[in-house]
Amino acid sequence: MELLIGIFFAGLLAFHWLERKFPPVIPEYKTGLKRRGYLADLTASLVNGPVLSAATKIAAYWVVVQFPALVSDGMSTWPWVLQLAVFLLVNDFARYWLHRWHHASPLLWRIHRVHHTVVEMDALSTFRVHILEAVIKYGVIVLPFHFLHVDTSIILLYSAVDVLKGFWHHANLKTYIGSLNYVFNSAELHWWHHSTEAKGQRSNYGSIFSVWDWLFGTLYYEKGRWPESIGVEGLENFPNTYHGLLTTVRYDDEEARTAYPEPGNVSEAVRPNNLEKESRSAVEIRSTVS
Repeated sequence: MELLIGIFFAGLLAFHWLERKFPPVIPEYKTGLKRRGYLADLTASLVNGPVLSAATKIAAYWVVVQFPALVSDGMSTWPWVLQLAVFLLVNDFARYWLHRWHHASPLLWRIHRVHHTVVEMDALSTFRVHILEAVIKYGVIVLPFHFLHVDTSIILLYSAVDVLKGFWHHANLKTYIGSLNYVFNSAELHWWHHSTEAKGQRSNYGSIFSVWDWLFGTLYYEKGRWPESIGVEGLENFPNTYHGLLTTVRYDDEEARTAYPEPGNVSEAVRPNNLEKESRSAVEIRSTVS
């Protein structure tokens, strides 16, 4: 855990330095403490990281004790390299589909939407994740590997890479990997996923590998071109506090647009539950899983 915390702070400082020294994707965006909602994302990084990791370990041990049949050698007898390969591929494949379902399901989208409402993206934006989404990801993907006794060093190594990958994907920093985009998910691809344009948000669900997007027809890539704006259209005035972000799941997109109006429209706004719903629901504007 100490190693991961060290990687977190070292990586964050490194990418914030790079964001100030090299060409940004969108020059107007602020980064660091000056960026809107930065403290909320920093809080999320602590809750979804060390705190949640400790909670899932406790839950794993409790389940194993309650169900002794789960206590066996499991993957622990496999060669380390094989454990790593299986963990990496299964984890990444599962994350692709889980991410895609978060965009396809109206209920899961309310949770995942928190991650997309950052309007000035920088490296720390990778941690703007609702606690419920973090719990689902840990419970569906990581916890089963604890039960299977995968070597803890593999989870530690993957987590370290995942943190650095997240910083890179979200940093306001232009980077290019060329033809490697056909194999790996890059910042180029992930910034399109955060684009306000629908064609972008319904694409590029992969975590480490872009192969899944190529295979299942969800990749969107324009060589050398980056999106002009990121976020969710009409939800630019989302809360800036950690607690405020957590409570947004009670609203669908149309209700949220009324609950968090643009400053110029505040006087015209009323609470969503007092409004007649528009005929086009959020379901109709979300993508569906093929």
